[in-house]
Amino acid sequence: MRDHLPNTRSIKYKALYSWMIGKINDGSFAYKEKLPSEAALCEQFQISRQTVRNAMDRLCQEGYIERVKGSGSFVTKPVRIREKTVGILFLTISGYINANILNGIEEVLTGQGYSILLELSHNRIANEARFLQKMLTSNVSGLIIEGTKSSFPTPNEELYRRLARLKIPYVFVHNGYSNVEAPAILWDDRRVSYELTERLIHAGHKKIAGLFKFDEMQGVNRYLGYIDALMDHQLEIEENFIGWYGDSDQADEIRRKNSYADRFAMDILDRCSALICYNDLIACHIIRHYIANGVSIPEQLSVASFDNSDVTKLYNLQRIPSVTHPKEEMGRRAASLLMEYIENPSLDPSEKRILTL
Repeated sequence: MRDHLPNTRSIKYKALYSWMIGKINDGSFAYKEKLPSEAALCEQFQISRQTVRNAMDRLCQEGYIERVKGSGSFVTKPVRIREKTVGILFLTISGYINANILNGIEEVLTGQGYSILLELSHNRIANEARFLQKMLTSNVSGLIIEGTKSSFPTPNEELYRRLARLKIPYVFVHNGYSNVEAPAILWDDRRVSYELTERLIHAGHKKIAGLFKFDEMQGVNRYLGYIDALMDHQLEIEENFIGWYGDSDQADEIRRKNSYADRFAMDILDRCSALICYNDLIACHIIRHYIANGVSIPEQLSVASFDNSDVTKLYNLQRIPSVTHPKEEMGRRAASLLMEYIENPSLDPSEKRILTL
């Protein structure tokens, strides 16, 4: 039975190229095997000889095939058979978000017979690089990645390019990089931050502070939503009411973050009536600091946050106003999107495709 390319009447060389790569990767065209002739491909897919030639030229340039004068084209790149395993890189799994996202990922992947290889970057660029290098020499079918320090361009750009050249698809979750073209599943942080800020404005607050994480895309977008809402309601933007922090799960950086958050919280106390925090974790830390210093919450200051998690229970606090994060659904969507690329090699995993929740 013949294989068929989608939309063969308007096929471009890129689609034929992707089809050939898929056949090489799944072993249909084995190492050193002779490929169908240009004439045979033209007849099979009803495409021009120039279209076939363009695809074969690219395969040859990338080392997948070689042309032998008078004999034809042969597969020259041995390809490992992909295992039904997906590599996952998170910043941490100790937080209350990623554990739930992982549950959503597992639900989809295990239902398709895939296993999971989980590693953590601890928000360290070098750890992400080691993970990517490991994946380049593995037999994984694909990757789901939470980018490290994602508000900045990644210095690991070349490793992502190598993944793309090897046709190992990867999907970002939570974030992505400005210098890496790839599919991503994102929460619409800018929109939800706008809505949270507007909710406080409608409650009568005019002086609203914000504490955001500068080294993650989510923090920057939550800041932008906060600014958008203030501007749309003609409220003054006070730079002294805006705080920034970055951290990892390293003890020294956690101490520095907490120390800065404590100082910022006390500094804005008598000048603001509300504070928006980057997430529930930092919000709970600040509330505990306020309570320890005799500040009544929310009577003296309203604290709002993101994620609507159960982390407040760990701090023995009442639930604070917080926007619900679609944790499990984000995981399910990320896994389902990756499966599209695994099951359809003709899709280009190096093209940016952003899906928001």
